[in-house]
Amino acid sequence: MNVNSVEAANILGIFPYRHSSTYKVIQPLMQALVAKGHNLTIIAPSHISPDIDGVRHIRVDLLHQHLHELMNSDQLLDFFRDKWREAVFAATFLANTSAAILSDDAVQKMLSDKSERFDMVMIETAQLDAVYGMAEYYNATLVGVSYIRLNWSVEDLAGNPAPSVLEPISPMGFSLHSSLFSRIYNWVYITEEKLLNDLIIRPAQLRIFKKFFGYSAQKMEELRSRFSVILVNNHFSFGRVRSNVPNIIEIAGIHLSEPPEPCGQDLQQFLDEAEHGVIYFSLGLDIMLKLLPQDILQPLEQTFSRIKQRVVWKTDDTVTPNQTGNIYRMARTPQRMILSHPKTRIFITHGGILSLIEAIDSGVPMLGIPFFFDQLDNLHKVQQAGMARVLDTLSPTADTVTDIIRDLIEEPKYAQRAKEMSSIFKDRPISPLDSAVWWTEYALRHRDARLMRINESDLSFMVYYKVADLLPLCLRIGVIFIFIIFISCRLIKKHRTADMQIRERNSLVMQKLY
Repeated sequence: MNVNSVEAANILGIFPYRHSSTYKVIQPLMQALVAKGHNLTIIAPSHISPDIDGVRHIRVDLLHQHLHELMNSDQLLDFFRDKWREAVFAATFLANTSAAILSDDAVQKMLSDKSERFDMVMIETAQLDAVYGMAEYYNATLVGVSYIRLNWSVEDLAGNPAPSVLEPISPMGFSLHSSLFSRIYNWVYITEEKLLNDLIIRPAQLRIFKKFFGYSAQKMEELRSRFSVILVNNHFSFGRVRSNVPNIIEIAGIHLSEPPEPCGQDLQQFLDEAEHGVIYFSLGLDIMLKLLPQDILQPLEQTFSRIKQRVVWKTDDTVTPNQTGNIYRMARTPQRMILSHPKTRIFITHGGILSLIEAIDSGVPMLGIPFFFDQLDNLHKVQQAGMARVLDTLSPTADTVTDIIRDLIEEPKYAQRAKEMSSIFKDRPISPLDSAVWWTEYALRHRDARLMRINESDLSFMVYYKVADLLPLCLRIGVIFIFIIFISCRLIKKHRTADMQIRERNSLVMQKLY
């Protein structure tokens, strides 16, 4: 018998992803699991991603509606003002997401069908605690998928309670410096995030959890410790190595298993004939250039007119001709093919995690223009690693941008470091996709989540930090400290007594003399 074999399983995937780029992480895994003979049902928004062959899709229209309302809401500005407003906004959005999933007619029909059974529930780990009830309802193994990098919340679900001042949920306002003051500030920052989660976000999820499943608050807390495996879109080569429990599986690069989109003939010729190299400029799928502040856009345009390199520019500008001078404009770019082209010198990017992974995989230095959420931290890490520079001002001059670009191109250290990081990123015993499939099936073979996690109920604070082992040493130090204080007090008292006796003797002598 092959211990690595597993029978075809029924897997329920719940992925309320906000935009199509995040779906790229999960699509290869779903296709691979179908190819292995598993039966998959996926709950996802409508109008976001194409159907996967062999998968039963349940499209939730309300998820798409909530996303549309979010992107067009004036309340979106609250997300950028302070953490309390951000928490209230996030709690509302996450609660609406959980409620939309559980109240959907097709989902309710599935829940009421007694013939339905699932061996595994695979879900995005984005604080959707109410939906974890699906795992209890079907008595299924619970597996998480984290599209973004590790944070304390994901570590908590994984049973990896290592103390940290480095991994917030939202990096906006988080200090990227390593000074003592910054670490104290970040400890306060993360502590505040945990309070907001406990006081605002999780109670909203609990109300939905009780409404749809009727389970207790204790059951929701118990489900948080039921994650067997969590697949994380991260890799240690990005910087800041962490000590992880075995069930945190790094799968960064899983989307690279899909074939890249080819270049058209005109673009290919533009790249091939670039005598001085190519600069690729893209701010991802979600940042439209018409919303980019002119304080950033104008210096970039001025810089592109100065430099001798050719520029491929991903833009939603439909008025300007595709090619003008050394600039080639496209609304949709074959990004991986451009980055892997031998004449591509640098990548000007917003720092989204998939763009970051693709640049590292191709060994291309970066100029970062971060805007929000994980982009700041992503770019800070690769800047520390030596393969990027970050535009740290919202009002740069053309001279500043030109100097940075020339530095990235002319200084060989950036290209050399980018190639080194690419080599480290690619050097693995198995591919990210194969790793994700293997660990998914491992969770099906071994359902006991306690095998690979630290459970706080089994390992208390006193035991985890070996406080009991320190008590004898602390007692000895305490006894020695008390003894030293006692001897010091006796010596001081003796000295004072002797001093008083001398003074009294001198006083008597003086009285006799006079």
